[in-house]
Amino acid sequence: MLKELIAGETGSPEYVPWWRASQVGECETFLCHLRLGHSSIPFSGRVRHMLDDGLVHEHDIVDRLVSKGIGVFHSYVDGQAEVHCSNKPYVVGHPDGILDVPSFEFTLDYADENFEPSRYMLLEVTARNHFAFQLLRKQHLRQALYPKFVQVQMYLGSEEVRSYSRYGVVIVKNKNDSELYEEGVSLDTNVVDSTLEKLTRIEDLVAYNKVSEFRCDDWRRKVCRYRHLCFEEVETKSLLASQDILRGESLSEAEQLREVAETWRRGKLLKVEGEDLIEESREQFQNVIEEHNCRGLVVDDVRALLVDSSSRSVDYSLLQKKYPEVYKEVVQVKPTRYVRVT
Repeated sequence: MLKELIAGETGSPEYVPWWRASQVGECETFLCHLRLGHSSIPFSGRVRHMLDDGLVHEHDIVDRLVSKGIGVFHSYVDGQAEVHCSNKPYVVGHPDGILDVPSFEFTLDYADENFEPSRYMLLEVTARNHFAFQLLRKQHLRQALYPKFVQVQMYLGSEEVRSYSRYGVVIVKNKNDSELYEEGVSLDTNVVDSTLEKLTRIEDLVAYNKVSEFRCDDWRRKVCRYRHLCFEEVETKSLLASQDILRGESLSEAEQLREVAETWRRGKLLKVEGEDLIEESREQFQNVIEEHNCRGLVVDDVRALLVDSSSRSVDYSLLQKKYPEVYKEVVQVKPTRYVRVT
């Protein structure tokens, strides 16, 4: 019922004649298209509501902070303040709040080398899926989520926030299990300056109705809402279908198939990340076990034992070549059908 109604909804971002701090970390070409008012791929109803859900997570974190005795000013409770990150180019933003931390010690999952805890600090809240959350824990904000990192830097560089502090805390919530990751960020004027230089360069291009020559070559080209303008030939070629392979977008089940494709992508990412995390934990367990010259350890109901084992493998090609009769007798090959998704 509701799912079908939502599936038919679409939305496009509202155009404004100034720069939002939440946008300026994107690539030059994206921002050129944005400023020129080029038509973007509209958000599907599912994605639009997923973005709206971010407010729920923000309110949850603020409420939890306040309940634990940590003050949060200029939050959703009393209205987020508008900060002016730059007058030329004109960049504005609305931070999630200013922390007022009582005089007790606290620890963060990660903080850059210049970060210093203080009573007043910027607060920024975001929520990510499991894969993106684990990537943040591993690589941290600057590398794993650069647009958000730039957004925080622009806030820290604003006159309004600098009157409180040069430091901020970013709290990330795992949307899958509500786990939290907290990172301390200090003002990096080099990032602010380079971002403003980029915006000035973009405004010069836009004045001549031009678009930057930059083209991304990573995961962004599959999700950017201007990808149809940057990679028109690539996109057209990738959508070609043969006589017995259907183009899913043309079917009545198109929205359902998009959901299925997104589920598959998420599953592949979680599988890869999960295998990496498991292997990394095994290596760390083994290092500690060998360092203490013991057979194993138990921590938080997780048991790690050092096990001596051997692996076996069969060279089927060699077996078939040297002993064809034995190969026929011991190896059974049965035809099967399954869907290979790539």
